Amino acid sequence: MKSHTRMVLVVAAVLLATDTVNSTAAVAEPPAAVEYQIGTFNMAGGNKHHGSKGPEAPEALVRSIQERGPAFVAVQEGCADWSDHLRARLGGTDGSREHAVFFNPVKRGISGPDGRLGDPGVPDEALADATCDKKPVAFGNGVIVRTDVFGPAQDLRAEEHPLTSAVMRQAVTEGGEKAGRYATKERREMFCVRSEARRMAACSVHLTHDDRDLRIAEASTAQGILRDAYAGYTTLLGGDFNDDPLSATADQFYAPGYERGAQGEFKEVDSPCGNEVKRGFTTQELWWPYTYCRSGEATLNGDKIDALYVPLSVEVKWADATSAQHSDHVPLWAGVMLRA
Repeated sequence: MKSHTRMVLVVAAVLLATDTVNSTAAVAEPPAAVEYQIGTFNMAGGNKHHGSKGPEAPEALVRSIQERGPAFVAVQEGCADWSDHLRARLGGTDGSREHAVFFNPVKRGISGPDGRLGDPGVPDEALADATCDKKPVAFGNGVIVRTDVFGPAQDLRAEEHPLTSAVMRQAVTEGGEKAGRYATKERREMFCVRSEARRMAACSVHLTHDDRDLRIAEASTAQGILRDAYAGYTTLLGGDFNDDPLSATADQFYAPGYERGAQGEFKEVDSPCGNEVKRGFTTQELWWPYTYCRSGEATLNGDKIDALYVPLSVEVKWADATSAQHSDHVPLWAGVMLRA
């Protein structure tokens, strides 16, 4: 009896130890990070030279996506017909690299009888969609994601985050003409796709171009949403911020280590400092003796107003602002390490 009892105890101990090892291995083995491309592109649907174009504009982006296989592309100033074309062309035949395409139109502003101040009390749902130049189709933001990275399209959730309207409502409580002035503006937004299962989010944002105070407030609102609604997520943010990297608008996104008022949680992929988060560095160039880490290649007429932000934990391998035939902006692409 003693021998039998001892054998049972030994076998039980071995089984318990094996289960413990297997359990520990399952918990301790996170997926390895893999390099994926990500991008952002203002397609210029509101531009008088490009907004009226047909399938040639989205087809150029299709070719880039098929060549690069990006995990995420943020689109601004997209047209609804272009979005339909992208959706029809980017589905993978075997599902291994299928892209899910999401689009959300933005709303027009509203002016008062004098053509000046609008009524901030008119709800967004009562406003007409903004339209692309010279054609009656909706104009807005898009998010394109790889389903093998973010998860099946049916499991992803598209989320619209009004920015201009949120700032306008706050201005109403402050009184004065500011809310009426903001009511005339196109209702800019941040549009995100959430993967609950992968704890990932991909967002596209387009900020107001012709009102600095409104633009800064929109940026602050966006950063608050990213901080609170996507806490604990690997969040990728691309957009047309209509401001330069050293601006108060960009302050809302750059992490504090970049200094100059930075108060966000991200790094920008095209920084000349790579993955280093710091103020900048001195150079040997007489005409450019200091380079700020908050800078990068131009994306519109010699200025950098488009950006791709990633968490500090995401390693950036490279970045490049390329070229575009069908937009006044150029796409910004980057290679980053993601755990899919």
